Amino acid sequence: MLWQAKIKTHFVWNEFDLYWSVVCLLPIMLGHFITIWGNYFRSSGQFQHSISKVTTPANKQQRISIFERHDRYFGCSVKFWILSGAVTVMNIYWFVVTTYYSKDAYIQSYGYTEGVVRAIAYGSSQAVLLDTSIILFLVLRRSLLHAIGFTYPEIIPLHRWLGAAMVGWATIHAAFYSAWLIMTDQFVSNIAFTDKTRGTRDMPGVFSWIGIVILGFFAMPQFRRAIYPIFIYVHRVAAFVFFIGLIMHYPSVMLWYYMLPGFVLFLVDRFVPKMIQARTILPEASCAFNVDADIIRVKFSSNEPMKPYYPGDYITVQVPGLGNIYHPFTIASYWPEDPYTMTLYMRVFGESKYSWTKDLAKLCGTDDKRISVRANIDGVFGDRRHDYLKSEVMIIYVAGAAITTFMALIKAIAAQIAASDEPLRMQLHLICTFRTRSELHAYGSFLHQITRDPRFTSWLHVEIFVSRPDKPQTLMGAHAHVVKNDIMVPGKNKKEKKRFATLKRTGTILKRALSGRTVVEVPTISNAAETISPVDEPVSDISLDRSSSVKSTVDTLNDIKEEPSSSTDLSSLEPLNEKNTTRSMTYHEHALPTFEASSAASVSRRLATLDLAASAAMVVIPLAFYYGLRTVQWESSPAWCPTTKSKDKWTIFVCQWVYAMVPGLVHTVVMLSLGYAGISLARIINLRYQKRGGKYNVEAALPFPDVHREEDQLSVEDGNWDEGDVVYSRGRVDVRKSIQAFVEAGVGKKEKGQGLVTVFAGGPEGYVDMIEKQVKKASWAVEFHRETWAP
Repeated sequence: MLWQAKIKTHFVWNEFDLYWSVVCLLPIMLGHFITIWGNYFRSSGQFQHSISKVTTPANKQQRISIFERHDRYFGCSVKFWILSGAVTVMNIYWFVVTTYYSKDAYIQSYGYTEGVVRAIAYGSSQAVLLDTSIILFLVLRRSLLHAIGFTYPEIIPLHRWLGAAMVGWATIHAAFYSAWLIMTDQFVSNIAFTDKTRGTRDMPGVFSWIGIVILGFFAMPQFRRAIYPIFIYVHRVAAFVFFIGLIMHYPSVMLWYYMLPGFVLFLVDRFVPKMIQARTILPEASCAFNVDADIIRVKFSSNEPMKPYYPGDYITVQVPGLGNIYHPFTIASYWPEDPYTMTLYMRVFGESKYSWTKDLAKLCGTDDKRISVRANIDGVFGDRRHDYLKSEVMIIYVAGAAITTFMALIKAIAAQIAASDEPLRMQLHLICTFRTRSELHAYGSFLHQITRDPRFTSWLHVEIFVSRPDKPQTLMGAHAHVVKNDIMVPGKNKKEKKRFATLKRTGTILKRALSGRTVVEVPTISNAAETISPVDEPVSDISLDRSSSVKSTVDTLNDIKEEPSSSTDLSSLEPLNEKNTTRSMTYHEHALPTFEASSAASVSRRLATLDLAASAAMVVIPLAFYYGLRTVQWESSPAWCPTTKSKDKWTIFVCQWVYAMVPGLVHTVVMLSLGYAGISLARIINLRYQKRGGKYNVEAALPFPDVHREEDQLSVEDGNWDEGDVVYSRGRVDVRKSIQAFVEAGVGKKEKGQGLVTVFAGGPEGYVDMIEKQVKKASWAVEFHRETWAP
């Protein structure tokens, strides 16, 4: 009777299920719903609270919170170490307690030595189960951890460390369990496919251990970064093998008590944001590839305001035909400026045959003729605290595409300055380095604005470096008197439309001018042929002195104007004067809008309601299947499962597998089905809405649908270049000298304490490591933040 009661309690619905549901599952789900609501509703208020710190009166000293500060050796925040410590203590506690309380029973059954070995094997297995309940929480993009200030990049290292701990605990379990089998002469009979012993349960355990070892091996940085697509697929397959093997090795409903909350939130996190964006954003994006700079610009559009995104937020993008993997990219645009669009910049890495951006570049058009590509979006995700805005000095070192991380932040600070009665209390220094002038001009509209627009030049200190010469085939352009963003050459086809009758954009015929912003008059065909002939040698550039980043950009420009410039080889090419310009372009004098002025809160409330409804359906419906199947007695009227102690091993295992696997696996299948169906339904609703409104027609979508509207957008996006070109310095940025200049100016002195100066380093991992090394070498009292795209 005791055995039957134990089996019944173990397999069918009982009071433990109710206790687990009320004490564990329900609080976790409610907490996640509150987090989702806060992710939308409170985001605007939280960001506005953070951004207001930059205009706090100077007499009110403020420092970065101690929990947000980073250590000098590992670069991790205090709150990260607290969380890591808590997880470590939980692991040790779980192992020690389960080993201690099981030891006496095992010693009594097998003897002292065998009993201790068996108890260690059992304790390490329970530590593995504990980590399975935590590991998926650490890859959520929206969770309670984010609500209390953690960011996804901060949590991912802990996910990796916990994965390594799982490999360690699983290996300890395999080693001690194998040792126990050898000591009791059961190794040969149990590690085999036989229905006479535990072999039928132990072999899935072997496969589970192999799965997690493979998972950990390919997660090493050397493999993860070199073959990222393969890593993703291996990660998924190995994780599936591990979980299925774990359930078959230890077929107990207790496994689902550990794993189900993490599974539920993980699938909600992966599906619901995709549903929201599929319902809102048009399924095709404008894509342009700048060949000279190896930069792709992608713009997503919507006929209703998008979900508000904040500085530093990112989305993940998947393009059908280029695999099923979603790739993360920081959003470069500023939502209050245009809530209906979202712009990304993608650096093309052509060195690897697995390069996703290289394949995407083949689908895109040029800067002059953009092509529409179908793309799916997951997001928006990001930080909501921005505690670093309390700094008195913020220094940003960026290389190449990392500039996109800070574009929206700089605009948000400008908007806050205009909206506040207090002046900016923070000194902000932006030090950029680009490979070539072509790459500089790929982001030129932003760089031109922050170095020419009075809304930025009055407070932002900018220093720009270009480290390499341009590609030999790139046509050199003049560096001053810039009035438009394309070189024009005669069109070849006289039968083209009137717009293309005399001039044709140079995207498919001629490389964009190296300055990117020059108009060349071509009166005759012969002159045009001379103009478009490739140049073999780089043209000498205007002589520019390196400017100190401690000095404002306006002062730097004034210093440059006082010095004579060297002549260029393009003196014979006269730029058009103002009378010949087709458009008058001057920067607007009105203030940039804030999130509050753009009604971000009302947009968030509407989308939050939709998000919560979708999340509730994704949680409740599959759980109904799970609880329903937990009450089913699969063996029907004979009820042989409660009496399987007297039956053969195979019958016992089949009984255990059915009760342990069916409810959880059916729950997972139902949840996956709802997720994919929800995304498809959201896309259908979006397309029908666009067609009904007559604003979008998928069948009639052209690669270059509205020529005149596209021209207007290009003119705005490419900047007001009649105000002059972007000023930069040749060569690589000398970080050591730059830091020394700040130290000599009194920035980051140890006597002032921590929490007053923040340094960001963004770019390739090697560049960020170099910045971090120099910061440590200088013994600089700063908060250092890494912004790198290494996977």
